[in-house]
Amino acid sequence: MNAQPYPYKYMDSLGTRLRRRRRERGLTQEQLAIKAGTNQAVIQKIENGKSLRPRKINEIAKVLGVNPAWLMFGDRSTILSPEAVELAEAWETLPDPARRQIKDEITRLTRGTS
Repeated sequence: MNAQPYPYKYMDSLGTRLRRRRRERGLTQEQLAIKAGTNQAVIQKIENGKSLRPRKINEIAKVLGVNPAWLMFGDRSTILSPEAVELAEAWETLPDPARRQIKDEITRLTRGTS
């Protein structure tokens, strides 16, 4: 997956970014949908701004060769490495006590305290 920002990173919507990147890749809505495991109507809804939190965003981003965070939010500051995305996804599966413990440990490590 290419996590590089694009010159049009400040496009104002998910739909605009998706449409432009899809066209750059030479894909129709239907071709993108098939490759991402969804259907053309879903891609159309995203591009028309009717679906702002698509369930298949990771798959769509992978087909388009972009980072899901960039596709969703468009800001360079949201671009995460694949490792950071993997950790964030794992984080979401943890119970609250484990999250607190890990957060405390990360905070301790980044402050250089033992």
